[in-house]
Amino acid sequence: MKKMREWKSWRGLHRALRQRGYRGDFQRISMRSWRNSASPLVSMALPNSWFREIGLVDLTKYSVGIVSQFYERR
Repeated sequence: MKKMREWKSWRGLHRALRQRGYRGDFQRISMRSWRNSASPLVSMALPNSWFREIGLVDLTKYSVGIVSQFYERR
């Protein structure tokens, strides 16, 4: 969502998609709604590799607490 707010409008999103090699017409979405951060367009513009490049930790690789142990027993 933070990156979406930096883009300010759908034009920034479309520019990022074109920089990643995607072509064609894209849907215009609002950059101010959390709901749109789950959009497939945003997922294409910001793939998981981008998050690894900027040094963010992938929390799916860690199992901690009682909840993860509960799901492992099933």
